[in-house]
Amino acid sequence: MRQTLVSAGPRGYATVDFFTGDYRVSAQINVRTRTVNDILNDKRLSYIEVFDAYISRISQPGYIVGSRHVALLRKNAISFAIAPLEESRPSGQRAYRFGGKFLYDVFLTLPAFEVHGKVRTAGKLDLHSFLVTNVDDFVILVQPVARVANYPDNTFSGEAFLVNRLLITMFCAGEKPEQVE
Repeated sequence: MRQTLVSAGPRGYATVDFFTGDYRVSAQINVRTRTVNDILNDKRLSYIEVFDAYISRISQPGYIVGSRHVALLRKNAISFAIAPLEESRPSGQRAYRFGGKFLYDVFLTLPAFEVHGKVRTAGKLDLHSFLVTNVDDFVILVQPVARVANYPDNTFSGEAFLVNRLLITMFCAGEKPEQVE
């Protein structure tokens, strides 16, 4: 079962799907003048407040086990979030950090997931810098697809993933990048 998840919510809100090792939470997040990337990478916040949350198990993504008007999600337990591309980019002064002329194919593992996608870099992809010295906890993958490791028929995709760098257990990159304008 492959699901593409992208949606625009009411003005000032973004629809995001958050994944932990066991659950998927589809919800609205109040972004105001920021992006989902800014909120996930904000070191001052340990939790994210979400609205109109629908919770399902990753083993049965179509079966809703609960719904709540308001919920808090602990950021360090989020494996990845699926967000529209414009919400996955940093805004304001952080915007200069998104970009680059090269796209590298990557494969990574997270608790319960295998993820394929691409990362954008300004130069050669240095795995150590990307994983160890990167200041952002959540990194951007474009053209992503996640597969549930124990339920390989369950896949999820979207415009962009914001992946919790601290939960990555294995990270592999292709040798030859694709050059983009």
